[in-house]
Amino acid sequence: MGFYINIANSVNNKLYGLFLPYLALLQNIKNEFIYGGYLTSLGCPAFVLSVAILLNSTIDWPVLLIAYLTPLIVYSFNYYGELEKDMATNPERVVHLSKKVRLYPLILGVYVLLLALLLIFFANYIMMTFVLILLFCGIFYTILFKDLTKQVPGFKGVYIAAVWALAGAFFFNFHYSLNWDFFSVLMFLFIFLRGIINVTFFDIKDQASDSAQGLKTLPVILGRETTLKFLHALNIFAFIPLLIGVYLGIIPAFALSLVVFYFYDLYYLRKAAVINNKGLRMISYTLADAEFILWPIVLIIGRALFLGT
Repeated sequence: MGFYINIANSVNNKLYGLFLPYLALLQNIKNEFIYGGYLTSLGCPAFVLSVAILLNSTIDWPVLLIAYLTPLIVYSFNYYGELEKDMATNPERVVHLSKKVRLYPLILGVYVLLLALLLIFFANYIMMTFVLILLFCGIFYTILFKDLTKQVPGFKGVYIAAVWALAGAFFFNFHYSLNWDFFSVLMFLFIFLRGIINVTFFDIKDQASDSAQGLKTLPVILGRETTLKFLHALNIFAFIPLLIGVYLGIIPAFALSLVVFYFYDLYYLRKAAVINNKGLRMISYTLADAEFILWPIVLIIGRALFLGT
């Protein structure tokens, strides 16, 4: 029996050694996707695609790429610009990004070049201006506006969520030169309120460093437990713009399929109350950020079920 066990162990060791380089590569790809801003940046094109689905309209792929590259540039600039500050609260991200810090100018340059080409060939002047405003708002938050959070309680969460909501609700309008209507306003409010939950939840893991910098985020002001209670309440309240739109016939009824994300957020908000800081960071990077990416999928399923009834 021992002979066969030794043979099995030998085979397992050889297989492990054979696949070890590939496992390391997959781990590195996963870390890059999560910590490099690629996962988070998918939220913006997901918003744009969700709006297109609700309007029963098609959307060109360059628009989605523009919507993706815009936040990717902002997050890349922010992540690399605050590596030293983030070491205490985001060590996994800092360790990964530090490995390619010398390549940062090249990487950011490629992103900017791709965005510029897409805007030149596929966007109108109004769309170009809108994208430049979004870039300005995102990049200059780190440089100029972040200090306002030292004077204005909760400014950070409101500001970032508002920029996300502007991009998500009006990207479609600017590109296709559509009029702003009550649908767009309701979508802005819905994305904004859901964004507040996301940004504030992220701020929980940064509570110690934000406090040290004098930033008056909600977790710094209220504490972790009270902040989670606030987010539970907002998780319900955030659906009011959606319900109003459906009631008035402005937003299609299948949009109510997004209510499933009440339970989605409920799960990770409850989990956040009982896990350590490392677990909280991982939930922030994965579950919290992945919510918006799932919106178009849920809407497509909801529309199919609604039309099938």
